[in-house]
Amino acid sequence: MKARLKSYFRGQKSQGLTEFALIAPVILLLTFGIIDFGRALYLYITLQQAANEGARVAVRASYFIDPSGQPHQWPTDTDVANAVTGHAVIMNLANNPACPNGPLPNNGVAQGSSTLPAANTGWIFITDPSQAGNGSPNGPRGGLGSYPAPNTGAGCNLVTPATGNEPIKVTLWYTFQPITPIIQQVVGNNIVITAYAVYRAEYSN
Repeated sequence: MKARLKSYFRGQKSQGLTEFALIAPVILLLTFGIIDFGRALYLYITLQQAANEGARVAVRASYFIDPSGQPHQWPTDTDVANAVTGHAVIMNLANNPACPNGPLPNNGVAQGSSTLPAANTGWIFITDPSQAGNGSPNGPRGGLGSYPAPNTGAGCNLVTPATGNEPIKVTLWYTFQPITPIIQQVVGNNIVITAYAVYRAEYSN
């Protein structure tokens, strides 16, 4: 009787280990998949709030002092970028090195674009409200600020500052890299989270 019970419990233990070995990879994949989804959702919400903050700064008309200590009346691309990066402090965001004021790559469609930010980095675009960002006005009243001049040889737009109540759009592209290896292998680094905000200028003229 004792031998029979020992054999029974040994069999139950072996069965439990086998079942755990089969189910553990599925549980781990689901767990990390949920973590990746949560990260992506958090990044999207942060990006959307940062785009709203950048657009709000782009359209305001009031005397203020920028982070370098210089007072001025009209906001610039630099002020907008500072507002965006100041809100999205956990992200590596910068202006698109080629065309900060448009046009956006691939006519504004991030998925499938051959030009994207590197993994876990993002770009800031300040443009007109169109999807491709290829119209005007395409910047705040103060112009570039300390932003580098656009590469017009690559087809980039020069800044045409908004006046009166013309609209300005701030668009953010961020390349999200999952931490789950299997998901990385399936989608690579091509998950681009996008957010934008369009506000009308509040300039007096």
